[in-house]
Amino acid sequence: MTLDLGYALYVSVVCTFFGWLTYGMHGFGLTYPVVCGPLVGLLLGDMRTGIIIGGTLQLVYLGVVGIGAAIPVNATTATTVSTALCIITGISMETAVALAVPVAVLGQLDRMLAWTLNTPLMHIADKYAEDAKYKPMVRLTYVGSLIFWITEFIPVFLCIYFGSTFVATLNDNMPAWVTNWLSASTGMLPALGFGMLFSMMYKPRYIPYFIIGFVLCAVFKGSLLSVALIGVAAALINFGQSTNARKKGAN
Repeated sequence: MTLDLGYALYVSVVCTFFGWLTYGMHGFGLTYPVVCGPLVGLLLGDMRTGIIIGGTLQLVYLGVVGIGAAIPVNATTATTVSTALCIITGISMETAVALAVPVAVLGQLDRMLAWTLNTPLMHIADKYAEDAKYKPMVRLTYVGSLIFWITEFIPVFLCIYFGSTFVATLNDNMPAWVTNWLSASTGMLPALGFGMLFSMMYKPRYIPYFIIGFVLCAVFKGSLLSVALIGVAAALINFGQSTNARKKGAN
C-alpha cells in the first residue's frame, strides 16, 4: 500500500501533534496512550482500533515516568504511530503493539535531540531575562517549541510514509512462528507494565491486596470493573483505618 504524500503528511501532523503536546498540555491527559490512541483512531475513521491499541499501550507504559532530567521512552509517539499504521496498512493489532516498542525508543531519541538543541537557547534566554528583554525571550520560546515539533515530526513521517508499505509487506510475508511470537510478547507487555508499576509502589502490607486481586481475576474470572471496584473499596477501608489510627495516636 503506497500512501499519498498529502495523506501521509496529514497523518504525520496528527500523530506529531499529540507528542508535541507533552510540553504544553500534558495536564489535559491528551498525551496518555489511552487518550491519544482513540483520538487518532477517531481522526482516521477507526476509533475502535485506537481504543484497543491505546488501552493496551497504556498498560505497557503505566509505570514509565520521567524523573528529573531522565527522558523516558516516548509512549505518545509509540501509540499514535502504531494506531495509524494499524488503520492504514491493516496489520494486526498484536503486530502494531509490538511495533510500538522500537517506535517508542525512536521517539525517546528525538526528544533527547530536541532537549540538546534547546540547551543553548535557554542560556540565551537567561541573558535576555537579566537585561529585561522580554520580547526576544518570548520569541526564543517559540523557536524552542518549533524545534520540538520538527524533531517529533521527522521520525513520525518516516514511520508513516515509508514504514507503512514496508510493514504491510513484512506482515504478509511473516513466518507463522514470528506472528505467534509477536502475539505472545504482546500478551506479556501489559504484565511487564504492571510489574514496573508494582516495583515502584511495593510495600509488604500491599501484598495481600495483590494476591486477592490476582485470585479474583485468575480463578474467579472477575471483570476489570468488578476487581477495580473491590480495589477502591479496599483502599477506602485502608485509608479510614489509617486516619483513625492517627487520630488515636494524637489523642
